[in-house]
Amino acid sequence: MNMMIDTGRLRLRPWRMEDLEDFYAYAKNPDVGPWAGWKPHESLEESREILTRWVAGKEDGFEIAIEHKATGRVIGSIGIMSDGHRPKIENCKSLGYVLGKDYWGQGLMTEAARSVVDYAFQTMKLRLLTITHYTINQRSRRVIEKLGFVYEGTLRTGSAIYNGEERDLCCYSLRAWEYWAMRAKEAGFSLALPEDVDQPLLETMQKEFVEGDKGDVTPFGLDPKDMPFARWMERTVAWRTVVPTPTYAKSTLYILTNENGPAGALDLRHYLTERLRSGGGHIGYGIRPSLRGNHFAPYMLGLGIEKAKDKGIDRVLVCCDETNLASAHTIEDCGGRLENVVDGLRRYWITV
Repeated sequence: MNMMIDTGRLRLRPWRMEDLEDFYAYAKNPDVGPWAGWKPHESLEESREILTRWVAGKEDGFEIAIEHKATGRVIGSIGIMSDGHRPKIENCKSLGYVLGKDYWGQGLMTEAARSVVDYAFQTMKLRLLTITHYTINQRSRRVIEKLGFVYEGTLRTGSAIYNGEERDLCCYSLRAWEYWAMRAKEAGFSLALPEDVDQPLLETMQKEFVEGDKGDVTPFGLDPKDMPFARWMERTVAWRTVVPTPTYAKSTLYILTNENGPAGALDLRHYLTERLRSGGGHIGYGIRPSLRGNHFAPYMLGLGIEKAKDKGIDRVLVCCDETNLASAHTIEDCGGRLENVVDGLRRYWITV
């Protein structure tokens, strides 16, 4: 495991046997282990035995050291491993961590965990990341909430700790699309209705799509089809409530925007017709040609799936051409599971 992540104050890196003294120093503290369900270490040899396994690596994930840059000491650990409650769910893992007591209350665990969450979705390409804490561990609850996890509920008598004591377990999870929607908002992106976007800027983006798309597909609702802007806007608003033919569906066009103006467009169909089910799906989207390559697409798709959730859609179908690998990667980044390929079209479902 060669993973190495630097944050502002921390370095997350593989464990080394030279870390034994630091490991034992926090693991023996009676106020540390029991909060996570394991007993305080009683000897250096006990710590050595565990550390030896971590250095060798885990088959179901990883456990890495949290090194404090200012002191060079290892002050905790963090890792990703299999979720024992979801053993058959593809690309699902669980996050776990511990921090030495001397470093509580400084925001260090939130800093470390945020970077590992990024790694989980951006590098490991997880569809679902889970985490739990015992009901008594309110410090961990605050970290989890800061990370943006969604509370699922409390599993009563969820597990027994090292001394046989049974404890209730608070359960949380984060879907891939939720992760990207969260990061999009942090980066200043949002989805706006076309009428709320500056007209000259929107017309410039339309022109860029239509004239400079180089063969890529302009999002359906964005194409003015040679109509004057005012007429196009009327049609766009009308599509939210009426459709010209039953083969189409009511839809809402959204514009991806940030402080620099429109960056792309996303067309959300409110339901699936037979035509959309076989090809087209719930969402069609595109980043404007001049901004492609900046990794904005997962931001937009994540925000789009959030809009689908608001409309009560529980599974989103997103399709792309078989040859459009960039779009396929974006859909997979947001948790898409490939159902099949039909007539050169890749059909993905995303659980909302």
